Amino acid sequence: MTPTLDLVYSTTKGYASLRPLYLYMQSQGWKVRLEKVHRNCVRNRKLLKSISSVIVIAYDKPLVRLQKCGWKGDFIYIEHGLSPMKYYTYKYDFFQKSALLFYPGEVFKRKMESINPKFDRGLLGGYPKVDELVNLQVNKIQLCSTFELNPEKPIILFAPSWGGKKNNNSGIHNARHLTSIENLLIVPHSADYRLAKKYGAVKPGDGNINQFLHLADVVISDVSSVLAEASILDKPVVQLILSAYPGCFPEVESRTSGIWISDEVLAREQKTDRAERPFKIPYIDEDWIMGVTAKPKELKSAIRDVLSNPQQFAEKRKYWAEQSCYKPDGRSSQRIASMIASYMETGKPDQID
Repeated sequence: MTPTLDLVYSTTKGYASLRPLYLYMQSQGWKVRLEKVHRNCVRNRKLLKSISSVIVIAYDKPLVRLQKCGWKGDFIYIEHGLSPMKYYTYKYDFFQKSALLFYPGEVFKRKMESINPKFDRGLLGGYPKVDELVNLQVNKIQLCSTFELNPEKPIILFAPSWGGKKNNNSGIHNARHLTSIENLLIVPHSADYRLAKKYGAVKPGDGNINQFLHLADVVISDVSSVLAEASILDKPVVQLILSAYPGCFPEVESRTSGIWISDEVLAREQKTDRAERPFKIPYIDEDWIMGVTAKPKELKSAIRDVLSNPQQFAEKRKYWAEQSCYKPDGRSSQRIASMIASYMETGKPDQID
């Protein structure tokens, strides 16, 4: 029987995360759709008439919108990135209610085990977006011409996490510390696209920066999935040290309902000295460091250090590439599709490697 399934999204990042899986399923003959869920139930009316009883999401926003419109099916969750740094990962009850939950890598599994050791519907799947990343071939000369870069000199990519609209010291705003850097390419998080023009940044229409990661010689970010993606390609990285990161402790969260995690676990996290451990992963005693770390005013010297010794953190890059993305071999979509098919047939989670 041909599986029938809807993959639903509401943001650019959600679309980019689900699209590779959708294309793979489509190529295998699945009856599958990739649909946007709107805020207004009237605009969702056509989808609601034919939506599958099981959906795949990469954020909870489309789920909330569908449930508000009366939909009552089950959902499968695929993480929308490779960064384990966000405090909301597995903290809310909707994660615990998922029919299946795919961990991008082993470190995510450890986070869930720390929060809810009894959770038994988690499977290691990898991240579908990485499939294209590892298989992509780019024309460096053509890309450099398009973006006015010198192919004979090191190319520096600055691709931060979101947060620019909330804090003038977060996200793309830190591009102001790189104004004198030669051969610089700036790509904001999709949530900060409205600020792109101010900093001369590039806005990829589908939220996909894979071609820029291949092009770069050094990648600068903060707590973004970009760091793990760069490490998968063995690209040297500079990690930006900030006083706070959007979606990370000690930032106060805006969401106050649906919190599943215990007060005991939260209290343990609040004891962490963030000044000493800016890249401490929430809920587990590990630091997500895979390259040179630097404060904004130290970025220029950090870039020089990386270019002079690009292999300094090679082992750390390799470790966190593997821990953040399970088997980055270009077959994540195939594995996840097989496990979803098995679940839809048996109703039980089955790890398929």
